[in-house]
Amino acid sequence: MEQEKSRDAGGAPGRKTGEAPPPAEAWTALSHLLSGILLFGGIGWAVDALFHLRGFVVAGLLIGAAASMYLIYLRYVKS
Repeated sequence: MEQEKSRDAGGAPGRKTGEAPPPAEAWTALSHLLSGILLFGGIGWAVDALFHLRGFVVAGLLIGAAASMYLIYLRYVKS
């Protein structure tokens, strides 16, 4: 007898609609968020240090957070 795998709206095999995602997906989303903040914040810090400016660290942190949340939205919510 062949077992059928259920698919939710996102097409993830083995997960029923309304079921909580596995913990690995939560850690992946958190790592995306933190890496975006750190990457863009680091770029902002480098621009501040190289050109003796102010405000690019804060802008980099905000842009990194927004870009990371958009990536998480595209990957987990919209798909």
